[in-house]
Amino acid sequence: MTTLRKFLTLFIAAQFLIFLGPQSVAADLQDDLSQGYSLIDQWRINEADKYAASLLKQYGPSGDVYFLWGRIEFFKGNYKNAQEILQEVSDNQPIVKEFKSLVMNTHWAASNFIFEESEHFRFAYVDGPDRILVHYAREVLEKSYQVLGRILDYFPPGKILVEFYPDHEPFSQISPLTFQDIRTSGTVALCKYNRIMMISPGALIRGYNWMDTLSHEFTHYLLSRKSQNNVPLWLHEGIAKYLESRWRGKREHLNPLMKTVLSSGLEQDYMVSLERMMPSLAKLKNAEEVQLAYAQVATMVDYMTVLKGEKILAKITEDFAQGLTVETILNKRLGMGLDAFQEKWKIFVKEKKFSTIPGLKAFKFRFKNNRSKSTEKQEDQDRLKGAAETHSN
Repeated sequence: MTTLRKFLTLFIAAQFLIFLGPQSVAADLQDDLSQGYSLIDQWRINEADKYAASLLKQYGPSGDVYFLWGRIEFFKGNYKNAQEILQEVSDNQPIVKEFKSLVMNTHWAASNFIFEESEHFRFAYVDGPDRILVHYAREVLEKSYQVLGRILDYFPPGKILVEFYPDHEPFSQISPLTFQDIRTSGTVALCKYNRIMMISPGALIRGYNWMDTLSHEFTHYLLSRKSQNNVPLWLHEGIAKYLESRWRGKREHLNPLMKTVLSSGLEQDYMVSLERMMPSLAKLKNAEEVQLAYAQVATMVDYMTVLKGEKILAKITEDFAQGLTVETILNKRLGMGLDAFQEKWKIFVKEKKFSTIPGLKAFKFRFKNNRSKSTEKQEDQDRLKGAAETHSN
């Protein structure tokens, strides 16, 4: 675990000890809680579940332990259980109120879900048109499970929860992204809280490339689980973008827009720094910057594999699980630090001489005003309006 994550885990545990428990709490509970939150941070949820049960037995009813328990239930996808458990926890602190609100919103958004399963996945969706998504999602993810599992040398146990949200509104309420973030960046799916969450393509006027997006998010899941959530965001996104089309036997990690913005960025010496990519690419200022960032990190991963082969992706993920730093890992695996790697990567990309399309810009995602009541005529008008806006931009 990184130093920052260790600090945050200890800080959160300390807040719970000070403010949550109405009873006196044993002095050594802080260390026990920290261990529990560390397991959750690493998505070792089954271990965290057993650990919380031992704390409940050891310390008895306690707001501190209940908060840990409720968090575990949330990460297991048991939103109703999590909400009921958290009723036993005082909410006089912002961090507690915020999490309770997230649980409440997620429970509400998922209240109408029905479920289907495949060998390795559990799909949740609202009955209706989105049912067809599961038919194709099974193929995408079961192929991804095998193909990406071999590349990253990791096959996660248990069934992975995949949630399809019918529109942007519930999605923005159960994720860290605002509606403005979604519209600006074009982010319509996330891998977070030990699950995959996606807005139905049926909610958008022109849909989107949702099957590759689904495999992209599954790559994030594999990286999070195998590395115990220690892979830095830029590399997370780079590997996911680099591998997102492998489930269908393709190596298509750059689209024409990404080649255009990357070529232009190199020419103008304008790059999105790795620091600016934090905490999410969805927080960048516009869709072009998001595409530039993806192009940068995907080609960085491409450069790594050119140097050392694709086995390096599994090896560096293992290194992160051991708590090694980026600098240490790059020196160990590539023989150079991060600064030198970025300089040599620029030379690597410039030599590719990507073709550019003048005036090419990212199209704006347009959501249907009312998906349940939209008519073909209204959708046709919206498509025309969206096309006109894209052309004028």
